[in-house]
Amino acid sequence: MGSESSQQVYRLRAAVSGRESIVPVEEGVLYRDAETGEELVPVARVLPLSRSVSSLPRTPENLRVCRRCEQFTPRDLAVCEFCGLPA
Repeated sequence: MGSESSQQVYRLRAAVSGRESIVPVEEGVLYRDAETGEELVPVARVLPLSRSVSSLPRTPENLRVCRRCEQFTPRDLAVCEFCGLPA
């Protein structure tokens, strides 16, 4: 088994342009878009959450079973990606 990851990955967004980046974030570091120079701010944590034994986003701990189609779908989606049923 792999070791636990303690670094959390975030989706960062520039307020004006809406450009996004997905990176591991360190506390106290200011992130800027390489092309526009805009400040990037964290808007969401990316699965898997830190301290997970897996670096894969589709591990069993991050999935749920859809009530309608009984397929595994990610917990971070608002609707089932197979049948469209709201979570």
